[in-house]
Amino acid sequence: MKLVNLGCGNRYHKDWINLDFKSNSEYVIEYDLHISLPFDDKSVDVIYSSHVLEHFSKCFAPKFLKECYRVLKPKGIIRVVVPDLEQIVKNYINFLEKAKLGDTDSQEKYEWTMIELFDQMVRNQSGGEMLNYWKQNPMPQEEFVIERTGSEVKNAIKRIRENTNTKPQKECIQNSIESIGKFRLSGEIHQWMYDEYSLGKILKDLGFKDIMKCTADKSNILEFNKYLLDIEHNGDIRKPDSLFMEAVK
Repeated sequence: MKLVNLGCGNRYHKDWINLDFKSNSEYVIEYDLHISLPFDDKSVDVIYSSHVLEHFSKCFAPKFLKECYRVLKPKGIIRVVVPDLEQIVKNYINFLEKAKLGDTDSQEKYEWTMIELFDQMVRNQSGGEMLNYWKQNPMPQEEFVIERTGSEVKNAIKRIRENTNTKPQKECIQNSIESIGKFRLSGEIHQWMYDEYSLGKILKDLGFKDIMKCTADKSNILEFNKYLLDIEHNGDIRKPDSLFMEAVK
């Protein structure tokens, strides 16, 4: 079985071929995912890509998925994970309506939801408003934020609090045009968002079949959970704010 993880970041498994723009391990191949994938036609059994597609422009995302289609074998499986726009918007509307009625709990959850929705698209420096929010101690709605964002953020908050010099940024700093441009091309920015309909439509238009929404711990990929790509050792979801979609060539 040839298993490929595209844009793996820090989450990879040695049994997979792991590609990312930068390598941080002997198990990760440094590769520019903007160019053709380095595999022959119909040579890959499974492709997994988590929180990568939203970093591509809207027009490039279908080209990337078309490359995935090219290299997959017939009946090969693709699993794509992205931030779930539908769930974020549902939260936004729900908390907004209650916030306008004076519900304090909803007002605090609304503040976080606005950051979750917009920050990674509009920030001009690493971490943006999201990082500033995490630096608060105590953090408003901390349990809710961790519930939405998962173990990676929980560990990030722990590291922030272990660093006694870390404090929220109080001033609004306007960076130079040059530094903003360089940052926004660094790969941290989200360039588009997806829901079940829009991602499913792209996959369908490219020829994929059996398109389905999954959960973090459910997959048609053989023994997928043993690789711990979407779940932790204890079964917790790594990125609970995600949309998990699978399709077959």
